[in-house]
Formats: sequence, structure tokens, C-alpha cells
Amino acid sequence: MSIGQLVEALAAAQPTAAQRAEQLAADRDVSRHVIGAQISDEDFEKAPDVLGNIYKIAAAKVRAAGDTAA
Repeated sequence: MSIGQLVEALAAAQPTAAQRAEQLAADRDVSRHVIGAQISDEDFEKAPDVLGNIYKIAAAKVRAAGDTAA
């Protein structure tokens, strides 16, 4: 497989900016429905990145576990 083909395959596997925006809007609508309150997009933008923080914690734990295994 050529580098060009690999790049094309990777690009095809990744959602476009429009698809990401559409998914974000849908996720926020579900959150509003589940919470039962109208939360503005601005309020969502101000909220902490909970998922990002979870990923950081998990990555730190994996690195720490790898250090003890070596």
C-alpha cells in the first residue's frame, strides 16, 4: 500500500468537520433531554472537558503500570 493510499484510508476513516459538528449537536440535544434543562451551547463550551480529563487519568495510569512492569 502506498503512502497516498494510507492517507486516503485514514481520511476516509475519520469523520469530517461537518460530521463532528452534527454529532456534537446531537449529543448536546440528548444531554439537554436527559438533564431536563435547557443548557445553551455557550454553557457547554464553558464546562470542563470531563472526557478529556478521564483520558488523561487513564493514560497516566497505563504509563505508571508500564513503569512498574519493566
